[in-house]
Amino acid sequence: MNQQLGSYVKFFHIIRELEESNQIDGKQKQILKVNFTTKDKKLMNILNDLNGEDEEEIKYSLLNYLNESPIEKQEIQRQMKRTRSSITDVDLIKGINYDEFKFTDTVAEMEKALKLITHFNSKLKDGQTIDPKVNEIFENIRTLFIQNSPQNIYSPILIGRGQSLNLDINQQMEGELSEAYKEVKCQFANYMKSHLLLMDETVSYNTIFSLLKELNKNLLNCENFSFFIINPNNDMELYQSKTDNIEQIPMDQSIQDELETIPENKIFRFSKNSAFCSKLMSINYLSSYGLYANNIVFIYHSKKDKQLESQDILQIANEYQLIDEIKNLSMFLLQTIQNAKVQFFSPLSIADMILDLGISFVRASKFVLIEKMYNIVSQAYKIDKLQSDQQEIQVWDTESVYIVFKDQTVTVCFRIYQMNLIRQSDQRLYSEIKHFYEKYLRFIRECFDKSAFYKFFLRSNDSLIFEFDKSGHLLFLSRPIPKQIKSNFNIQFNSLLIHSNQLSYNKIFDQNVVSNIENYLQDHKWQMMKDNEKQYEIFLKIEEKTYKGFAVIFTENIKGWVKEQFKQLESGNQLDSKIKAKIRKQLIQHETINFVNKLEENNPEVKDSVASLYMPLQQLILKRSKSIRDIQNIQNEPKMRRTEAPQRSKFLTVQELDLNEFSLSIQDDLIDTFDFNIMDLTSQIQKHRVVWAILKKNGHLDDYSIPYENLQSFIKEMEYNYNVNNNPYHNYDHGITVMQTAYYFCLELAFTSKATIIDNFNRFVLMISSFGHDVGHTGKTNVFEINSLSDLAIRYHDKSVLEQHHAALTIQVLKNPQSNILINLNQQEFRNFRKGLIANILSTDMSEHFTLLKDFENRPKDFNDCKILSGYIMHTSDFGGAGKKTNLSIQWSSRVNQEFSIQYKLEGELGFPQQPYMKDLHIPHIMAKSEIGFLKVIVRPCYALLNEFLEDRLKHCIANIDDTIQHWEKIVKKGEEQQQ
Repeated sequence: MNQQLGSYVKFFHIIRELEESNQIDGKQKQILKVNFTTKDKKLMNILNDLNGEDEEEIKYSLLNYLNESPIEKQEIQRQMKRTRSSITDVDLIKGINYDEFKFTDTVAEMEKALKLITHFNSKLKDGQTIDPKVNEIFENIRTLFIQNSPQNIYSPILIGRGQSLNLDINQQMEGELSEAYKEVKCQFANYMKSHLLLMDETVSYNTIFSLLKELNKNLLNCENFSFFIINPNNDMELYQSKTDNIEQIPMDQSIQDELETIPENKIFRFSKNSAFCSKLMSINYLSSYGLYANNIVFIYHSKKDKQLESQDILQIANEYQLIDEIKNLSMFLLQTIQNAKVQFFSPLSIADMILDLGISFVRASKFVLIEKMYNIVSQAYKIDKLQSDQQEIQVWDTESVYIVFKDQTVTVCFRIYQMNLIRQSDQRLYSEIKHFYEKYLRFIRECFDKSAFYKFFLRSNDSLIFEFDKSGHLLFLSRPIPKQIKSNFNIQFNSLLIHSNQLSYNKIFDQNVVSNIENYLQDHKWQMMKDNEKQYEIFLKIEEKTYKGFAVIFTENIKGWVKEQFKQLESGNQLDSKIKAKIRKQLIQHETINFVNKLEENNPEVKDSVASLYMPLQQLILKRSKSIRDIQNIQNEPKMRRTEAPQRSKFLTVQELDLNEFSLSIQDDLIDTFDFNIMDLTSQIQKHRVVWAILKKNGHLDDYSIPYENLQSFIKEMEYNYNVNNNPYHNYDHGITVMQTAYYFCLELAFTSKATIIDNFNRFVLMISSFGHDVGHTGKTNVFEINSLSDLAIRYHDKSVLEQHHAALTIQVLKNPQSNILINLNQQEFRNFRKGLIANILSTDMSEHFTLLKDFENRPKDFNDCKILSGYIMHTSDFGGAGKKTNLSIQWSSRVNQEFSIQYKLEGELGFPQQPYMKDLHIPHIMAKSEIGFLKVIVRPCYALLNEFLEDRLKHCIANIDDTIQHWEKIVKKGEEQQQ
């Protein structure tokens, strides 16, 4: 039996089987583990001599080793006074060494004999093969008792509470305590493996849903959950895990009446005629518990046709003040379900939250163990359970035995009547209770330590860690395996195998890595392993001289200089401001690239949605398979193939307007809301009036002495340049909508603690920037402009082509004496205005979306950067239409998809690569899939981040987006059903 990992696994498998079959006890198992880890010479000789032998031979030798080792045997005999004795066929053959001159403890020896016989009897019932000599001894003992037992002695029963206990009952309780410990530990340790489901290359919504149900089962012992969300407008949203649907339902009088009787922040049971339960699919009323908190009624229920056990957390939550734990879990289930349905999620952030939730339940689970122990002991003793919010409990008498379980919130005490610690059986039972509780506290501490360890690696972008238990099975994986590492080391990982316990080291890694691991564990020396010049480290986990498993850590190549400089930046070391800005920019770019790569890797469907339009531009540019001459020839073909709109004369469709006739009225109040809809306005003059009203409401007309005649010309000139190409989407309506959205966000900003970041001048810059952000749009994307070598692409060197064009055209209009609304700014103010306008409009470059998002996400705590905030508001405002209510959002989607369809057709005609997300958009479920990707990946995260910054003032916008996503998903589902 070589000292390699295979030997480790086999050895610990064998001793686990010995313990489970009651052939050794916990202490003996511990002795074997310590001696094996420390390479006890005698044990190593035995195992080496048994190399290649079957498991039964190894078991027999290990049992002999335990019985023949004087030191261990002495220790075992000492421990027998507290714990169960070892029980083996070998013991039965040897019998009990009885010496009446040396014998001092008849009860202890009789108990050992009884355990041996009981063990033998259980083997007979299981049909196991019995040594003939052992069977002969057993028959002789049975005959002896039958011949000498009085007729009035009945089967072992408990005579009465507090009286001397029958040995069978005493032994049974000790066994039940051990089983209770194992059950609770197993139930609440399982959650730590659940995060492995999140570590596959692709994590779908179904994965998240399955994970949440498993978490609910592990922690609450309930198979399903439902939520009633009570809205202020007297309607409700109902979610059921059985159907996995969120639906709107009216709040009728019966529900309103029941709601008034439900206690808040307490666990309660539903009656069979509950109005709430009547809205649910078939549930078991015996196992249905509720919690009413934060205007939400949470319901936990099971398919089992029986009540939950009296020790389950839901049963004891009120008594032991565990409501916060259940409330946090409930909110996590609800919010994760809601968010996962409407946005792409971060598996690592969910894993992080699961660790926080799980560890709080592990702490609470000690009360489950206490309840189980109370129920076990109360079978034989009269016992009171006392509770206090103090850590010390007063002892009233000396006749009872008190066992105190201390806690910061609720301290519990068992008062056991007529238990006499002079009696050995009572002393041992008392010790067993204390022993298993203290052992469970150690388990809790281990879980806390593991959780902190896991969270560190979950948040690390540099390292990938695999942790294995002593049997070689995977316990923890810090994040989805990067493609490069997976390829380099031929790693095979399938999270679905965790429940069948098949995720072992030798099935995950290739033979080279497995050999390195086993050789390392054989030598017990720390070293750096190298495989094809790719480095990884192996660590042996040993606690108190006991082998606990091992870990393998891979390290990815990163931009170390940037990271090191960033550490200096954060530590406050003196660096030049330009160097700081450069370092920060490099780090953000590095983080953005990693984020985008992982987004595409974990969500392949993103590539086929309009969200791909926001990916780094270089991935989408035409590979120059054609020569420059070929492309020029295509451009020189007859113009009729270009499907361009005919040239129109300037101001042909622009209506005359007199701003002097405008005055603010009640109807203009709608401009101050997010419900504003440009499509409700039927005339151009009404639309011009919106631009004027926003500038008027902000006070910009007076503050910057804007001449009305110049403003008239400016608005008409901008309208003409917006509509000159007849774009369905990028037109004057879109320009005004983005301006109004930016105005609305600034209004909300004014009600927050960050109101002063954007002053009046920069707000003016933002209003004009948002108005002109798409002026002169060609109706095509930057990719098309670059691939076609358009004049704009050549002029702006393929960089932010359209955005630079929009900024330049806006400045050009402002330079015209007739339309210059900045005429009264001084030279420095004009330069600042121009600089701010260009920065704002460039922030709408779609290929810079993720960089902008990360930049704003990583802002410092004392953030006060007007440029970054203005750019982010501008960028989010560009999605103003997508954030509207569903019916209006759909209209904006229809408009932009018309432009995409036109471009897709033109790309085909010109021989350019066609973007997949622009194909077949006339088919409802194809367009719906694209929109879902766009809303989940691009729009919703953008709004969510701004909502957080604006102190939760954009929740209604996010609710609109969520509703729209669900609308599109219904269309996708309907389309897929029709195809089947």
